[in-house]
Order: sequence, then structure tokens, then C-alpha cells
Amino acid sequence: MKQNTRSPVVKHVLHTALALAMLQLCLPAVLHAQVALKPPTGLMLVSSADTAGPIVVAASDTGYPANNSQGATQARPVSTQSPDPAAQPSAMTLSTVGKCEYSEDGLTFTNLGHGQILEQGAIVRTGEASRTDLFFRRTGTTVRLQAGTEIRIEKMDVATTDGAPTVHTLIDLRTGRIFTVVRSEVAGSVFEIRNAAGRSVVEGSGIGRYIITADGAHVVAAGSVIPLKVIRENGITVVAAGQQFDTKDGKALAASPTLWVKDMIELDELQAATENPAATELSRKP
Repeated sequence: MKQNTRSPVVKHVLHTALALAMLQLCLPAVLHAQVALKPPTGLMLVSSADTAGPIVVAASDTGYPANNSQGATQARPVSTQSPDPAAQPSAMTLSTVGKCEYSEDGLTFTNLGHGQILEQGAIVRTGEASRTDLFFRRTGTTVRLQAGTEIRIEKMDVATTDGAPTVHTLIDLRTGRIFTVVRSEVAGSVFEIRNAAGRSVVEGSGIGRYIITADGAHVVAAGSVIPLKVIRENGITVVAAGQQFDTKDGKALAASPTLWVKDMIELDELQAATENPAATELSRKP
């Protein structure tokens, strides 16, 4: 028998050459698989249990998330069903005198200041010798709460009527008295006040000036184009400019000019605030 004379060194060289040859044959297939699995350069999808869908994250050329210091960005899918908060109507404080407060939940009250934005459901109240003016955006309406008054903004709904945006505002007048100046440019908008007499509705376009109390007294000041419609359980009474309505009589009667002199002056002041160019501009913004 012929003895195998190959040395261990020769055997090692042959094994190494064989391994390199096999690696060269397999390497193209491995690289092709990596390219197929690599995400697009610059973006990658990340799934998380805390999100409703995938999140798009900036990625480096290697396919991994970029470092935050290099300007990583994050974007969540936008639902077309969600309403735009900026398009919703709201109220804003124009001025306050004395102690004025507001609450979002009816339990915790906070001092009311100038420029405070009030959403639907907010409660506003004034103390003794106090008052505040509220401007309702998108309706051109200003409401002055006299001393000892509390209201709740029950509703501020926006809709589209004949292609134009309309707003339905409802205020619950719980105590005290309010002055209201309405400057409505859209016929379909409605401003409504609820008190002991029922519901007082202002609808239509134009200017209206009103004094309304929680116990049911109503006055429509001279210069009002839009009448006030008082809706009660036993009927509807339309109160025109220069008239007043009292729940005791249940009728619209001529208002006493001497009785309301001071109040008319305040209404003039309130109307001037409503006609302020800045306030008018706010009424047109979403």
C-alpha cells in the first residue's frame, strides 16, 4: 500500500482554498437577500402598541433611524374624520372689571382675564360691582355680564347653510342680567338665550341690541334691526325695537325711555366695542 505523503501544511492550504471558493459562490445570493429586505433610503416604518398605525421615521442610508440630533422627524397619519379645532366657534374675553371667574367643569373656578378663550360648556360668573364683556367669534356678537350674573355656554355649533357657514349659539342665563349686541352677517345663524321666561331667539342678519334678565324681562333697544323672539310654553311673542317684554304681562309693550337711559349708554359702549376693527376681524376668522 502506498502511503499518503501530503504534509499537514499542504492539507490546510487546500482546505482554505476550498472554503474561499464556496464563499465566493454564496456571497452574491446573500447580498441580494439583504438588498431585498432593506427599507427605502431615508424612510422606515415603525410599529408601536401605543399608536393606531405605522409611524414614518427618518432613517439613515443604512436603513436605521437617524439620530435626533441630525433632524429626525415623525409624522402620524391624519384622520379625515377628525374635525379641525380651529374651525370650531369660541368666545373670547374682551374686558373684565372686578371679580370675574370661569370654569370648564362647573366645579373649579379660575380668575377670568382679558383674552381668555372660552369653549362650549364653559361657565362664567361675575361678583358684586363686577362685569365682563365676551365676544363670540364667527357670530359678531358681544355679551356683557352685569354684576352678580352667571351664564353657561351651552352650545356653539357650526354648520353650512346654502354654502355659507352658520353658527347656533345657546347661552343659559342662570342669574343676573346681560346686555347683548348682535352683528350677524349670515341669515342662517342663531343666537339664543335661555332664562326663566323660556328661550329668547335672535335669528337673521343685521344688528340687534338687547337687555335680558334671568327672571324673564326683555328689552329690545332702539336701532335694532333684528327683533327678539321669546318662545314660551304657551306661545311666541315677537319683541320689536323700542319694546319690552315682561313675563307678568306676557306682552310686548313700549319701553320707558327714561327708565333705560343708563342702560342705553352701556349698550352704545358695547356696540362700539363690537364695531372695533380688531373685534370685527376676529369674527371672520375660524
